[in-house]
Amino acid sequence: MRADIVKIDAMKVYGKLELAPVTFLHDKHTDAVAKAGKDCKACHKEDESKRLSLTFMRLKDGSREEVKEIYHANCFKCHKEVKAKGEKAGPVDGECRLCHDAKPKTVSVWKPVVLDRSLHARHAGSKEIKPADVQYKDNCGRCHHEFDEKTKKTFYAEGKEGNCGYCHLTQAKTPVVKPGETVEKTIPRAIDAASHAACVSCHLALTLEKKDAGPVKCAGCHTADSQAKIKVLKEIPRMKRKGLPDAALLAAPYLAPMKEPIKEGKVLAVNPVAFNHKVHETVSDTCIACHHGAMESCSKRCHTLSGAKEGQFVLLDQAMHQQKSMRSCVGCHAVKQADPKCAGCHKVMPQRSSEASCAKCHAKPMPEEAKGQELTLEQKQAIATKMIEAREPMVPLTVEDIPEKVVVKGVADQYENAEFPHRKIVMKLTEGMKDNKLVAVFHDQYSICVGCHHMSPASKTPPRCASCHGKPFNPETPNRPGVKAAFHQQCMGCHQKMKNPKPADTACVECHKEKKK
Repeated sequence: MRADIVKIDAMKVYGKLELAPVTFLHDKHTDAVAKAGKDCKACHKEDESKRLSLTFMRLKDGSREEVKEIYHANCFKCHKEVKAKGEKAGPVDGECRLCHDAKPKTVSVWKPVVLDRSLHARHAGSKEIKPADVQYKDNCGRCHHEFDEKTKKTFYAEGKEGNCGYCHLTQAKTPVVKPGETVEKTIPRAIDAASHAACVSCHLALTLEKKDAGPVKCAGCHTADSQAKIKVLKEIPRMKRKGLPDAALLAAPYLAPMKEPIKEGKVLAVNPVAFNHKVHETVSDTCIACHHGAMESCSKRCHTLSGAKEGQFVLLDQAMHQQKSMRSCVGCHAVKQADPKCAGCHKVMPQRSSEASCAKCHAKPMPEEAKGQELTLEQKQAIATKMIEAREPMVPLTVEDIPEKVVVKGVADQYENAEFPHRKIVMKLTEGMKDNKLVAVFHDQYSICVGCHHMSPASKTPPRCASCHGKPFNPETPNRPGVKAAFHQQCMGCHQKMKNPKPADTACVECHKEKKK
């Protein structure tokens, strides 16, 4: 079980492979090279910028025969030299299938490593990293770049920093090379090649300078043990990206009346959402949690009102409201609602949407002075900031407003009436909500009441449960349980979702005193 398995299949660009790809154990060879007093240059050549090439013993690919000869000649030569010293070594001429093994026994335990906010901050604040250009004081330009089609070179575009995966896709296009032709490198490279060229090269250069640097071996980044040892910053400074907003106005583009062309739109499809960008930065590990395809506005390129290829034809409203997607607002919030402190209400009682629930996000209509015109980014941010500042904090109920006990009558023949510790439970729920920032925005004074009194008007005195759940079964409302089933479903379900083991489902006498015979 190893994390350093590299599949050598470079010959596939020339056509179908004659033999199985080589299962190459990189760290094992790195250790062997170091033991011989050599370094990475024994296998990897330097380019003009003194960076090591990721390819073996070459800076660019030639013809099929040339590349094949590079591998065979150099690998066999090294193996023969080691064997001449009386040491164990890899295969030599004629032992093809010892390398080209179709069923290798080595099992991969490789894990992807994520450059989260903590790791990003450590790199951004490092004094060891040399900026790509002396005119930039920060480290951003060392990693972030764009490609200039005219000069065929990369450059640092300040204020346009994005995730590497936006350009360097998971799988780069594999060129097809005809016999006698050479391989031209595709731009951009796949994300694995791009990240190793940048990260490992930088780590290696700093290590050779005897400076503090990250790992240079596969196992140093890509095992569970190594990742568990990564230092996590307690206080993570905000990113220095130019133009990073505190607030953003999420609004569907203006729509025209049906009889007019779209470009002459005058009305807004729905009320806009004032999005607190600064707060959301602190609860997401990476920017791609939301900006998974590009740093641009969701509706600008990917998730348009009519659908776009770049967004896999996921419409804007779907992108924001999909309940089972962590890439949507509603889906991410649904995960938060699964927290044991919240799940008693959010995962037990029926979920319903209403104008009031929609208005928690779509709070206010667009200001009159902004209607019917294309707003600048600065105007949108100013409007969003005002809307966020206008939000009123949740005012919790006072203790006096909460009944201390509620006696649940007529639900058992074998037991006495249940005495429900109403105030104690409400205060326990309130205690779990007080430090939650989502609560302040999405809950009002009576939200905690609606968790149980789910179909009743929000008030201090909701009607008794029996007013809805009076009959054990009503053919007109087959999904509505009777009062006995409703109480047990709610109470037991809440305990389970909130991971509260007491009282157990079978501990009837802890809620109901058994009737005396």
